[in-house]
Amino acid sequence: MLTWINENAKWVIAIFAVGIALGLLAMDRTPEQSHQYPIGRVDGSEIPYAEFNNRVNRITEINYRGQNLSDEQRAQLRNSVFQGFVQQELLKAQFDENSLYASVAEMKAELKNNPDAVRRMVGEEAQQRIYSIQMSAANEQEAAQNVQAFIQTLPQFLLDTAFDKAAYDAWLETPAAYEWLNMQNYEQELKSMTIPLHQLQIFVTANAHPTSLESQWNVNNRMTSQELEVAYAAAEDFKVDPASVDSVKVNAYFNAHPDSFFVTNDQVRLAYAYLPVQPTAKDEEEIRKYAMTVYYQLKDSSSATSFEDMAKVSSEDVGTAANGGLLGDYTSRGTWVKEFEDVAFALDSGAISEPVRTKFGYHIIQNLGHKKDSTGEQVKAAHILFSVTASPETVDSLEQILLSIKSAVEDRDSSFVDAAAARNVPVRESAWLGRGDEIQEIGFVSGLSAFAFVNKERPDLAESKVSNALKNGNFVVVATRLKTLTAGKRDVAPYFEQIKNSILLQEEKDAAVRHLNAVKDQVKAIALADSAKTDTSIEKVKVEKATASFDGFVPGIGYSNPTLFSILSKQKVGEWGEPVATNEGAAMVKIISRTLPDTAAVKTSLVEDLANTWRFGYAMLFNSYVQNLEKAANVESNLDLYYRE
Repeated sequence: MLTWINENAKWVIAIFAVGIALGLLAMDRTPEQSHQYPIGRVDGSEIPYAEFNNRVNRITEINYRGQNLSDEQRAQLRNSVFQGFVQQELLKAQFDENSLYASVAEMKAELKNNPDAVRRMVGEEAQQRIYSIQMSAANEQEAAQNVQAFIQTLPQFLLDTAFDKAAYDAWLETPAAYEWLNMQNYEQELKSMTIPLHQLQIFVTANAHPTSLESQWNVNNRMTSQELEVAYAAAEDFKVDPASVDSVKVNAYFNAHPDSFFVTNDQVRLAYAYLPVQPTAKDEEEIRKYAMTVYYQLKDSSSATSFEDMAKVSSEDVGTAANGGLLGDYTSRGTWVKEFEDVAFALDSGAISEPVRTKFGYHIIQNLGHKKDSTGEQVKAAHILFSVTASPETVDSLEQILLSIKSAVEDRDSSFVDAAAARNVPVRESAWLGRGDEIQEIGFVSGLSAFAFVNKERPDLAESKVSNALKNGNFVVVATRLKTLTAGKRDVAPYFEQIKNSILLQEEKDAAVRHLNAVKDQVKAIALADSAKTDTSIEKVKVEKATASFDGFVPGIGYSNPTLFSILSKQKVGEWGEPVATNEGAAMVKIISRTLPDTAAVKTSLVEDLANTWRFGYAMLFNSYVQNLEKAANVESNLDLYYRE
């Protein structure tokens, strides 16, 4: 590896320079003006970019240290952090509106009740200070003395093996406890969010009282067992020609539901031209040559580089590189792909192979030993993987083809479809997309959402008819907007397929009901034996035995739904009911017997039901409250302004 870098030093330096430039350009922070804009607004309150970026960096450092996040993962992280800021702003507004503030007594109680969290935070800061002391010392002796002196100043509860709660509580009463930066941050978090949030939870859920009558009703329904015979016809057996549901039917359905089908978020439909990113024969040969260079260095007796060290710095198998390429313990045949396995088993112990091509790329394999047991021969092996991917030159050539489409549309006023056809590039139309949504065929493409939607701060950035050449690991793509819908509009377009499918399903279910009505006398004549579970003698109808409660599962009806409850609550024991439409088609039910629950079991379950309502019901209620706050808020995001491509 080192030899190869020396031989190609100029090329490597150039690549690093380009990489740094591309890294800076990738942020595309709307040059010279980006600092003017917040990362977003919530009901008019700005979310500063600096605070947002600091939080993203902290989360990345803590949770993803050393990991190479993909563009999609980074976008998901930014979206998650942005949503956190939105919730934070909305909750703070609720705190102010309802005068919810943390008292000194509440903050002290939180600190006393959470010693583990405080010990962890103070301990982490103590370790950081020890590291700083060591780094600033002139020599090891001075470092040891200074560290020992610092340890003597630490609170005793940090040093004792057994935690002394009394000593911890006493420490909280001293000024020294609040000189730690992490303690100050924790106090601020308690004051500004944790305690007011707890107060708001109590405030929101104060009127939610689970009653024993309601719980008893739920328990009785859940524990009442019913032996059934069910006849059902699946909607999928009564397919309706999709062409029979035309735009007239869809529009009629749309207009018949005036309070439905509003566009809840901005939507866009795109046309896109794309090319797959695939390595060329030249790319393949370059990777093979590079793998051979590494192989020769490993075989060079004068080289000090070991196979393990080379694997750590060169292998593209992220699962094994950190372990020097080691592929686990001794392995039998049949575990690895054949090309790899044949070479690994053929090598002598300690030997290194020339690059071996498999579907994963080129492998340099080292045999670390043979052994035999009752299962046969086994091998212990390590490898260095070189993935075969498209080179920057290959990707650049694809980008140039797509950029020529952009140029033809922008500069010569060609149509997008004609410009793509002239270059033999396929064009597709996307489904309706919201901000951050993916084109299903292409997957996540960084920068696509930023092009597709106009940023209110910088509408001038949306003047281009066609996007720049955008890419992910599999495709390079350019896109143009076909139609855009803003949130709040009522439009049939984004719901057309959904409505059409609903109409088709309803017509299929109606056909299933008609069929079941036509054969219901035959159904009633069937008497399933005690051992028989299913009868399929009637065309497109199954008659089946089942045992279920009101919130159980019944074939042909589904699990715990209103249709099931309606049937079981109204149906007389010993009689067949009439065919009804279900989520899955049509069904008719006969209740053979009904078994009521044991009184003692009901009482036990009732206690559990009430406890679960307190434990989980209120959490769900508060989560719904926060979600509704978000839905009602006016949220503006400028993520696309800062992270365009």
